[in-house]
Amino acid sequence: MYRLLEPHPDLAPWIQNYWMLTPVPGGQTDVVIDVYVDARADLVFNFGAPYFRQILGREEVEYRTSNLDAQRRRPIRIRQTGQAATVGVRFFAGGLAPFLRVDANRITDRTPPPQEVFDPSVRDAEEALRRSIGNAETAVGILDGFFRETRRLGTGVEDFQRLRAELESNTAGHSIETLCESQGFTPRSADRIFTRYLGLSPKLYARIVRFQGALKFLMKDPGIGLAEVGLRFGYFDQSHFIKDFKAFTGGVPRGYRGYYPTNQPADFAPNVVRFLQDD
Repeated sequence: MYRLLEPHPDLAPWIQNYWMLTPVPGGQTDVVIDVYVDARADLVFNFGAPYFRQILGREEVEYRTSNLDAQRRRPIRIRQTGQAATVGVRFFAGGLAPFLRVDANRITDRTPPPQEVFDPSVRDAEEALRRSIGNAETAVGILDGFFRETRRLGTGVEDFQRLRAELESNTAGHSIETLCESQGFTPRSADRIFTRYLGLSPKLYARIVRFQGALKFLMKDPGIGLAEVGLRFGYFDQSHFIKDFKAFTGGVPRGYRGYYPTNQPADFAPNVVRFLQDD
């Protein structure tokens, strides 16, 4: 059974949701999750069956223990079969910034164990989660307590958040250099801030933001033409849009038309979850 859980309001700017994956009594999990490039990270506490993670186009890798699936530059596929017992944390883009004890660029495209990158008390939080697996209310309390106690805010995080928001609201198509200068930063200092707190360059992040906007627009309106989508979101032409689409999802646009869950927040980042026993 897959459940989404809300974090404490204090954590809402950083954490999108918590999630739990537990087997139905008498059954087992059989799930595949396609995760597109969205600059977000997932902390995975795994207490049950191993799962397999695949960078699309490469071999699967088996994971039996907990890890931080950090900000990614390539789409991945997660596959799990068996008795699942997993608690996860889905961060917003840049949401790791106040919690990491290392620079984000050190973990881009990596899956380090939690104790390598978070406060040492993450070990206690993991053991508490293990003892309470399946109890959603207790899990939320444990995670809220850990993240509220280990959050570190400061000028660097605030600068990053301001620059990130400026890039995300760039509907006029201004250059990265112009946007940085409007906030009082040189391109070099902006690149340094993004590298430290997000692990991606401002230019790559702007590219991901544009792609995510196009993807959501395409999913909402299955009748829209690809050329129109590309033009609306600033792509040079249709082939440019298709190239980014393939790089960030591993597929082609026509396979995703109209897939958009109802009642989603404006910042919803689409991925595809398939419970294979339901196919």
